[in-house]
Amino acid sequence: MAIEAWFMDENSEDQRLPHQKNPPEFVSVEKLAEVGVLYWKLNPNDYENDEELKKIRESRGYSYMDLLDLCPEKVDNYEEKLKNFYTEHIHADEEIRYCLEGSGYFDVRDKDDRWIRIWMKAGDMIVLPAGIYHRFTLDTGNYVKLMRLFVGEPVWIPYNRPQEDHPARREYIKSVIGHVYEEEEYHTKDPREEVMEAWYMDNSDDDQTLSHHSGQKKFVSLDKLAELGVLSWRLDADKYENDEELNKIRETRSYLYMDSIEVSPKKLSNYEDMIKKFFEEHLHIDEEVRYCLEGSGYFDVRDYSDVWIRVWVKKGGLIVVPAGIYHRFTLDSSNYIKAIRLFAGDPVWTAYYRPYADNLPARKQYVEIFGLRESTAHHAINDDVIHKVDEF
Repeated sequence: MAIEAWFMDENSEDQRLPHQKNPPEFVSVEKLAEVGVLYWKLNPNDYENDEELKKIRESRGYSYMDLLDLCPEKVDNYEEKLKNFYTEHIHADEEIRYCLEGSGYFDVRDKDDRWIRIWMKAGDMIVLPAGIYHRFTLDTGNYVKLMRLFVGEPVWIPYNRPQEDHPARREYIKSVIGHVYEEEEYHTKDPREEVMEAWYMDNSDDDQTLSHHSGQKKFVSLDKLAELGVLSWRLDADKYENDEELNKIRETRSYLYMDSIEVSPKKLSNYEDMIKKFFEEHLHIDEEVRYCLEGSGYFDVRDYSDVWIRVWVKKGGLIVVPAGIYHRFTLDSSNYIKAIRLFAGDPVWTAYYRPYADNLPARKQYVEIFGLRESTAHHAINDDVIHKVDEF
């Protein structure tokens, strides 16, 4: 039997009730697919050996799997968490849930912004696309056991409505709803996006100067980058010598030292060796601050799930990469960038390469502050993995 879904009434009574209209208006699986919601019926009694589930995971890249019991007896602060789940929100990535026991409701917005209630029971598996407004609650049974699936390690970050300017929401509107907003609809368009873009990378080893978008082009908002400690500004690169905004940033963040550097095959000695070093995954014990005056380049940083995010910095973009984050740098296909380097003190660029840097205080502090998982690999620091160079 296919999953059950229907348009909801406007009643504000207990969220655990069915809230069907009178008479009911049911929604087919095909209609759910029109708003990007995918569905499978599987055998929950043999999920550990289910070939169909394995095929789905393999084809869609769901490398991580865990189980979650939701009920008053098994969840601390149950009512508060249920309230959070039921607040309308989006995610930057898909939400994949497979019901093994019990039941619950996922509510999603249709193309006309109406609520559709999806009743998940044992054997039902759904995929909610990135950018769709939705919410979750248990039904009156007050129990559900769910399998959670992720492309990488589990990250559940809700962006509560309104999120019309979020890249995931824009992409959803464009690709699923089939409507492209006029520019004036983006009443809070972030000016930084003109000089900085970010997206999840594919796993290809092709030319590092290519864009390396993931298959579905998963963009990352600059606000999400800030959650990883990566800060950004849009400045006027043509007047950097007398820019009051730049001076204010320097004063506020104590960037006392400033110089400029050009990176290109013609401008940088030992270019091939240097660009290779820049692209090795590493961290620093201090911030890395770069302000692009001309050209462009890529800063790659690791997210909460240890997946690469590529940050494309163009003329006018200032980026701060925090101490302790694993990252790397390369030029894009233009093969040229001119940038200002900013330091809190005298310029020191010391690279600590992965995984030997996992024990450094800067790494441990970064992991603690931003809520990452500690790396499973710990090695002693030695001179072979510390490099001091005249770095971009």
